[in-house]
Amino acid sequence: MRTSLQTAMSAINLYSEYFLGLIISLTIARNLSTDDYGVYSSIIWLAGLITLAINSGLVINVTKFVAEFAKREPESLPAILSYFWRIQHVRVLLVLIVAFTLLFINSSNANVDVWVLCLLFICAVIKADYMFRMAVLKGIKRYDVLAKTSVIANPFNIAAVLFCAYYDASLSSFVLVYCSACLVYGASARLFTKELPNSKWDDAIVDNHKKRILSQMLSATGIVFLGALIFKQSQVIVLEQSSFFSEAGFFNIGFLLSTAAITLIPGIYQEILLPKITDAVQNGDVKGQVEQAERYLITLSLLVAIPVALYADVIINLLYGERYEGAVFCLQVMIMLKAFMTLNQGANLTLISHDKQIGMVKINAVMFIIAVVLSLLCVPYLGLDGALMVYGILVFILLISYSYLAKSCNYKMLPTKDLLRIVIPALISSASILLVNYFLSGIVAMMVGSFLFAIIYVNLLFIFKGYDKSVNVIIKQIKPKAPLFMQNYMDWALRQLA
Repeated sequence: MRTSLQTAMSAINLYSEYFLGLIISLTIARNLSTDDYGVYSSIIWLAGLITLAINSGLVINVTKFVAEFAKREPESLPAILSYFWRIQHVRVLLVLIVAFTLLFINSSNANVDVWVLCLLFICAVIKADYMFRMAVLKGIKRYDVLAKTSVIANPFNIAAVLFCAYYDASLSSFVLVYCSACLVYGASARLFTKELPNSKWDDAIVDNHKKRILSQMLSATGIVFLGALIFKQSQVIVLEQSSFFSEAGFFNIGFLLSTAAITLIPGIYQEILLPKITDAVQNGDVKGQVEQAERYLITLSLLVAIPVALYADVIINLLYGERYEGAVFCLQVMIMLKAFMTLNQGANLTLISHDKQIGMVKINAVMFIIAVVLSLLCVPYLGLDGALMVYGILVFILLISYSYLAKSCNYKMLPTKDLLRIVIPALISSASILLVNYFLSGIVAMMVGSFLFAIIYVNLLFIFKGYDKSVNVIIKQIKPKAPLFMQNYMDWALRQLA
């Protein structure tokens, strides 16, 4: 019950923040010229880079170490948290010095007023503070507070964008909306300051754990930055340099929509995994927890990925219009690769929980070189197809490399037999979509076909024994309170799982 509540709270935070962000992006794109939207994207990318520079390697380790010390050494948690606060403040100072130095040097080339950019930098720092506080709350599993901040900040964000689109759809106005949204995020997080664990500096405790924390944080920083360059950025940059401007746009659309689709359901489960696996490491049950995580991540991913792949043309036409039909194939490829990448989360979180991030950053450094070489060799000649091919190769390399490295932590990927019990029902269920498409078309076909696919897939998983024992336990718990017809259905499900 507690896990279900955590999942629900995480869902509120994840859905509202990510999908409202997608709506906001589409609204701004439709209200600005192509050139202005390109400038806006660059400005927001710069703000995101500032936030990333402050928080990369910090946020994920805050969640990890807070969860670990809350479980293992709660008396040491205030000192550890105080140390993390100091690191964040130092990073903010360094990033602001660099950012304002670059702004001063390039102020004459800026596309918007300098005062707007200064405000943008400050607001990016406030957004970084918000993310830091949310990381602490994830570590202590206070997902209810995450949900509350989203309920406060996200409605303001979408309302401000719509107001701006109606009354003053200009580049500077939308940048100011972004800044105001950052301020609201920061203010909403500070409303719940009392929910954060106490922080108190202790030299003895900090000195005892400083080396380990810094090592993990520096390596995680490298992982985040290199990961951003390996997946998406190297391919897009080469596409743009090779004058494949439309193809670069198609690639970005496929990346954005496939990420949104995978966030739809699997992302909720993934949100609560790191604290759970960190606890499992302390309890000596990491193997069982990781195997269960991989099983449900791939199940949930296929539940979303197959309908998106089969209705990619409907989705693109609905969101972007017919002129973006070139992004359909990109979305189809990307969504399947994103679903496949969820299998990597087991190895990824196992390595993080066992302090193996130095090995991870070495893998990412090698992959960065491979990504650059492959992009330069393939993309200029094959265009979008080359970019997708490079992306797919990198996904497979990452999965194999992380799985191999995680073997030292007794990690073992989900067995092939269990994987087939999940994949085969999904493939069989996809026939229902083809059948629906024979009689219906457009958005009606997408809604009916996706619903029918989900119903058939969920039931076929019982027949193929694609679920694990936890589903058996859940069904037995809720069966006595269910209506009679549902009890009969649950008896059938339990017989399949027996």
